[in-house]
Amino acid sequence: MLRIHFTAADLGSLRLAAGADPLWESLLSQHALTSGHAPAALGAWRRRAIARLTPEMRALLSLAPPTGYSPDFLTPTRGLHDIDDALDAGLGEVLATPVDHLRADLRRVLPRHCPRERAERLADGDRTAVAALASAMRAYFEAVLATHWELISGQVAGARARAARFLVDGGVDRLLATLHPTIRWDAPTLHVAYPADRDIHLAGRGLVLLPSYFCRSTPVTLRAADRPPVLVYPIDHDPDWDAERAPPPDAELVALLGSTRAAVLRAAQLHPHGCTTTELARRVRISLSSASEHATTLRRAGLLRTRPYGRHMLHVVTPLGRALLTGRPR
Repeated sequence: MLRIHFTAADLGSLRLAAGADPLWESLLSQHALTSGHAPAALGAWRRRAIARLTPEMRALLSLAPPTGYSPDFLTPTRGLHDIDDALDAGLGEVLATPVDHLRADLRRVLPRHCPRERAERLADGDRTAVAALASAMRAYFEAVLATHWELISGQVAGARARAARFLVDGGVDRLLATLHPTIRWDAPTLHVAYPADRDIHLAGRGLVLLPSYFCRSTPVTLRAADRPPVLVYPIDHDPDWDAERAPPPDAELVALLGSTRAAVLRAAQLHPHGCTTTELARRVRISLSSASEHATTLRRAGLLRTRPYGRHMLHVVTPLGRALLTGRPR
């Protein structure tokens, strides 16, 4: 059990990350690649990803065993929304990792996972070795996750919108009580199902909550007590997730964005924390059944993400939907 102890200041500093984090998703996706217990839904993605791995990327996997410790410096959490900014900022932090952090993290990596010579070069702060690692991390993301990022970030956005709605409607207590079935809030302590028995005292530092697509079983956190506290937790997944699905062709988009569906999409955009079907119907001035039908079509086209919210369904515009509304490239 992991116990995270809050003070009043920590509750006031609690925040949701702005979106899916590319370095956390990269690390946790590597666990899925090397684990013998990856979910069946990831089977096709896993086969394609393994075929794309270069020797440099395979060396990267040695730092991310499917069980046990992975170095904390691989996952600096920035909580940035723009993917390019998030990836650049994260890798910039990896390159700038202090030598004492490198040494502390790499001491915990088992020799059977990472070759001793490579671990020693990284632990000594060898700039060439660290730069090569950052380059491999970028190459891995671009080869394995970049083409699927729209789907990954869209599902994370839906989970974030649901959490934000609980925060707005019920405050911090309701947010923490509804994060995930493996998490229990007994103020002022958050109890998390975890492989080891551990206590984290936030002591005024606050906590970042990061929903993650590739976090598939129990939540994850950093081990080092001197890093910014973060709790990465699993989200609900679409049962028909298909990582190779392509955006709809132009003709389908033209057919999709008729006047009423465009109005529904615009109405959803006005609610950054998610919009219920009733709210869509009221704002667009259409029947509830019509709003539900149009929301379903938009969801199937990848323009809306829908998640349960109590007795209602909560709709949030995906990055693809925002790109269509703003005219900006994704």
